[in-house]
Amino acid sequence: MSVAKNLVDQQYTFKEYLDLEENAEYKSEYWNGTIVAIAGGTPNHNKVSNSIGTAIDIEIDKKNKNCTVYSSDQKVFIPDFNRGVYPDCMVLCGEEETHEESEAVIINPSLIIEVLSKSTKEFDSNEKFEGYRSIPSFKEYVLVWQTIPKVQSWYKETNGLWRISSVFGLDKSIKLYSIDCELALKDIYKRIKDLGVKDSPKAY
Repeated sequence: MSVAKNLVDQQYTFKEYLDLEENAEYKSEYWNGTIVAIAGGTPNHNKVSNSIGTAIDIEIDKKNKNCTVYSSDQKVFIPDFNRGVYPDCMVLCGEEETHEESEAVIINPSLIIEVLSKSTKEFDSNEKFEGYRSIPSFKEYVLVWQTIPKVQSWYKETNGLWRISSVFGLDKSIKLYSIDCELALKDIYKRIKDLGVKDSPKAY
């Protein structure tokens, strides 16, 4: 999901932001005092987000895991960065923990997935990942391309040490270590037409 614009040029507390967003006509994120409107995703973006969430939900049910999949409507708070954000997809294992200002805001995600676009790739790969990995419960980060069958993941093996995995091609699968599941890329991209399977795996 991409950033659209700052709501207004002034500072807000997180509580003030929550109160404003409750009655707002569009979604926004909270960036350390600033309210930032976010634009909706493309059709491919939304189809990939829904498909990967569904694929994960099926796998965790098969393994009878105490985990829950959340859509892009679920807000997460990042305490060290004072940010309230909407990941494209998220998994939480164990009991939910919520922000003191709102039971609608989760603070203990286990796995977060972002679907990339050209405009958000650098931000999602760097600054956003830096914020997510400051959350103590956070164990795995997955980036999914929307125009080519490519998925990368970072799994936290120990503090400060992350295992990186990358796969390209509809015949491949990716292991999600935090939930002990394996996802086939053909299931993630099953609703995408004209997928650039012949393109380079380095494409944007």
